[in-house]
Amino acid sequence: MTRHHEHPDPERPASRPAWLVGPAFGLLAVWFVWFAPAPQIPASGSVQIGKAALGPTARATVKADPPITRVGAYEYRCSDCHRLFQNEAEKTVGRVQHTEIVLDHGLNDRCLYCHSQADRDRLVARDGAGLSYAQIPELCARCHGTTYRDWQRGTHGKTLGSWRSASPERRRLTCSECHDPHAPAFAPEAPLPGPHTARMGEPPAGHRPEGGGPPSAPFVGAGGARGSGEGGAGR
Repeated sequence: MTRHHEHPDPERPASRPAWLVGPAFGLLAVWFVWFAPAPQIPASGSVQIGKAALGPTARATVKADPPITRVGAYEYRCSDCHRLFQNEAEKTVGRVQHTEIVLDHGLNDRCLYCHSQADRDRLVARDGAGLSYAQIPELCARCHGTTYRDWQRGTHGKTLGSWRSASPERRRLTCSECHDPHAPAFAPEAPLPGPHTARMGEPPAGHRPEGGGPPSAPFVGAGGARGSGEGGAGR
C-alpha cells in the first residue's frame, strides 16, 4: 500500500502562537513608552568649593644656562665651588651642601648620572658628551624615551601660547618646569568634584548662569561670594 506524504499547504494560515508575536511586541512597546517607571537618577547636593582649591600649582623655576645659584648677596656658578674639589661617582652620604635636595628618582640615585663630573655647569649625555641646561629634555630622554617622544608630539606635558605648532607664541614646557628632576613623581592629590548641573540635581534657588543656560552649582570663594558658574579651573 502506497503512503502519500502530506505537504504543507502554502495557503494554510500559520499556527496561532506565531500570529501573537507581532501584537505582543507592540503591546510591550506601548508599555515601555507609556507605563514603564521613569529611571531614578541619583542626585547629590551642591558641592561648595573654596577659591583657593581652584588655583593652579605654581610652575618650577628652571635653572639658567649656565646655572646660577644665589647664596646671600652673591651669585655663583656650580663650577665655582665644584672645581675646588673632586666628587666621587659613588652615592654621596652625609651631604653638607644641597641638603634641601631629596633624591628620589628610582635607581638614578647618584648625582653624576646626570651632572657632568668634568664641568659642573653642564649635564651629561649617554655618550658622555656635555649637555646644556637648555637641553634637559634630551637628558631625560636617556631613560624616558617613550615619554620624550610623547612630549615631542604634544601628548605629554603642557603647551602655552598656542596649539598651532607653527605659531611663534607656542611654547612647550620642559620636563623640569613640571617635575622636580631629583624626585619627579607627583604627590597624590584628591580630585575636585565633577560638574554639577541641573541634570544632576536641584541647584540652589535662584542661581542661573548668564546666557540663559541650565542652572549649575556655584563655586564659593574664600569670601563667600558666588562664582559665575560658567566653568571650573583644574589643577
